[in-house]
Amino acid sequence: MNKTALQRLDLGAQVASPRDQIAALPVRLREDGHLEMLLVTSRETRRWIIPKGWPMTNLDDHEAAGVEAREEAGVKGKLLADPVGRYAYWQRGRAETRYLQVDVFLLRVDKILKSWKEKDQRERRWFGVTEAADLVQEPDLGQLFLRLPGLADARRFLGLDEKRRTAKGDRAKSD
Repeated sequence: MNKTALQRLDLGAQVASPRDQIAALPVRLREDGHLEMLLVTSRETRRWIIPKGWPMTNLDDHEAAGVEAREEAGVKGKLLADPVGRYAYWQRGRAETRYLQVDVFLLRVDKILKSWKEKDQRERRWFGVTEAADLVQEPDLGQLFLRLPGLADARRFLGLDEKRRTAKGDRAKSD
């Protein structure tokens, strides 16, 4: 007797879902208070991306994102423990294409390394928010870049409001 799909359904089976990755979004504030983002090139296609990878055993996701930033972009700093956003993309492999979702953790860069693990495999470069958003191919990631300066948690973490107040105060003194 042939079973229908419903009769063959194994409710205890693991359902395939998007595989989640983690990423670091390395940022810094310029002297004038404007935000810059560090992008790196992918190893194969040389397109602009942020450092990302798979979650790591025995590390919280934000800590794993910090490892990726150090290995792929050669930067260290303070990480916001909660993701500032998520984006999705299609990863093309030799045998299959997978839909992946990536949690993005904000990294306030305080050290730029001269030598790092993937230095010879990638280029790194600082960009303004709008330019960085235009350069990445994933629309959701570009939108995250553009929304970032307006996110309250990110503003507090980066000290954006304090920096702007200081810059305004400096201008007032010089007038």
